[in-house]
Amino acid sequence: MDIMSMMATWSGHEGGPWFLFFPLLWIALIVVGVLLWRRGDRGGSRPAEAVLAERYARGEIPEEEYHERLRVLRGKGR
Repeated sequence: MDIMSMMATWSGHEGGPWFLFFPLLWIALIVVGVLLWRRGDRGGSRPAEAVLAERYARGEIPEEEYHERLRVLRGKGR
């Protein structure tokens, strides 16, 4: 008797390893759900340059400060 026959007989199901189908299906659905949930967390943040441009457009920071912060964000320093 091979291992698949033993597993099928042990589970009370004849005809192959179908007893694994539903647990594996649930595991796959949970994994996909977690990956989609984690992917959605990253999509909500806005790039720093967009926030800086918006603050400049609203008049919250002067032009000099905008350009200096933009240089820092782009890695060019002072």
